[in-house]
Amino acid sequence: MTLIALLLLVTMTACTGKGGGEDAGTVDTGPKEQGTEEIKPVTLTFLSAWNGGGAGFPQDQENNPVAQKIREKTGVTLKLESITTSEVEKLNTIFASGTVPDIVNAPFWSTTGGEGQVIKKAAMEGQLLDLTPYLDKYPNIKRLVTTGIAKDFAEFDLNSPDFEGKTYLIPTETPDGTPESIHNWNYGLFARGDILKALNVKAEDIDTQEELYDLLVKIRDGGFKDIGGKPVIPAGTMWNGWDSGQFLAGWSDYTISDFHQVDGKLIHWTQSKDHEAKLLYMRKLLTEGLFDLEAFNNTSTTANEKLTTGKLAVFGAQPMLDDLQKTLYKTNPEMQYELLGPMKNKSGEIRTQVEKPGRSGFPALFLSANIKDPDAALRYIDYVNSEEGRLLAYFGIEGTHYTMENGLPRWIPDVKKQFDDNPDLKRDAGLNYLPGRFIGAFSNDITWPMPEDQKTKWKKLEESLSAKMPIKIIDKVSANYLAREWPKYQEYRDKTSSLNFDEEIKRAYFAASDQEALDMLHSVQEKFRAAGVEEMAEFVAQKAAERDDVGF
Repeated sequence: MTLIALLLLVTMTACTGKGGGEDAGTVDTGPKEQGTEEIKPVTLTFLSAWNGGGAGFPQDQENNPVAQKIREKTGVTLKLESITTSEVEKLNTIFASGTVPDIVNAPFWSTTGGEGQVIKKAAMEGQLLDLTPYLDKYPNIKRLVTTGIAKDFAEFDLNSPDFEGKTYLIPTETPDGTPESIHNWNYGLFARGDILKALNVKAEDIDTQEELYDLLVKIRDGGFKDIGGKPVIPAGTMWNGWDSGQFLAGWSDYTISDFHQVDGKLIHWTQSKDHEAKLLYMRKLLTEGLFDLEAFNNTSTTANEKLTTGKLAVFGAQPMLDDLQKTLYKTNPEMQYELLGPMKNKSGEIRTQVEKPGRSGFPALFLSANIKDPDAALRYIDYVNSEEGRLLAYFGIEGTHYTMENGLPRWIPDVKKQFDDNPDLKRDAGLNYLPGRFIGAFSNDITWPMPEDQKTKWKKLEESLSAKMPIKIIDKVSANYLAREWPKYQEYRDKTSSLNFDEEIKRAYFAASDQEALDMLHSVQEKFRAAGVEEMAEFVAQKAAERDDVGF
């Protein structure tokens, strides 16, 4: 029986059986303990507040095999929603309008800026459900809020003192507590292989800013085309300039805080002289036609179109294999992107992912304070984080998609071949949307190591990239948290709340002249100094000198 036939069978079963919605009939919740309440079917709304976050959603949200099985176990049907715009903008909108979906997953990188600051404010205003009374009832969720999180981040951000002991957030995409389970995202610069070949350039030879510039000039002057026969853009990024920082790797370093030691003195990152060189370098790329002028405003749709048509000769981000393997790499395999370098940082070491033993920032789930059935939402999240739920999320239905061999799941060969040939079939079976947005404190690679003969060429490629750019782990407390003890910290925060350093730099990229751009940079740096950033750095330096576990 082919996969499509199997999926149709499962779908038909769903349509004629329990189905979705609140009148979906009975729910198989397994054996009931005496006194346990009967679980009623319920439909909940879910927002993936990530730009482009809907790429993993199955076409049939309610009756794909995985969703159907979860409904059988929990009674819950999810209505999925995602965004293609700014995450901060969307969060501000739902909180301001009081239209918070039942469950939301959003970026949570800190409580002092960006999305995390918006979420924290909403929590303190009573718009998020306090999860504390529920944690003992849902042990898998309780595990997520305590495992795979950097100690300092857990103390000061996830469980901010301002929360007064309440738990509002459920981390996802977190490791299982071991260094081996920390995911390597393989950030870097990737160049079209056919262009490198035509230029007789080896990807590994490009690892400095000067070599990168020379390569982009050759590409610009080389007359290279995309798959539609239109000129390529020498360099670019995904949406909203993500991740233009890869083109400035030569000024990066292994850091875990906003404070850097320069010539024996501690400075805040906004005051680094490196900003001048970085600004002028990016301006040179932009003004000489070497960098996508739309890069910082691209939507996810526009960025993906440029990526999957080979429009970008070099891009900076993750390898984007999920998008490329079913598009450009299928129609034009000769264009397969190759990792440049890895690029060297300012210390002459490879630029790579820096982590503490646990994650400092992650995608996080929260529930609306107005959710009518919080137990249903928590039952869903708890189930998909159980051993049974994780098998379902990653491998689907036993006997349909996989079998167990020696305690490990193994794809059924025919299913694996069809998923490998057409990743959209895997997505539509419901096997893409749960791992990144609902599951945490877990690594499928560690729990279910995959034999070599089951790895796709793309899995092997990812592993080869990780081997070239191994994660750098710094087991220290971030100096950022010392700053929060500074008596004037809140005053400083108030004075800088309207300043957006990165946005000012983006504006400076397009200034009329280099001098005007530098003036814009110096102006925003002066505003931070006027707010007391130098005094704050001195305070952090004094505090750091009193202990031996602080990292910068």
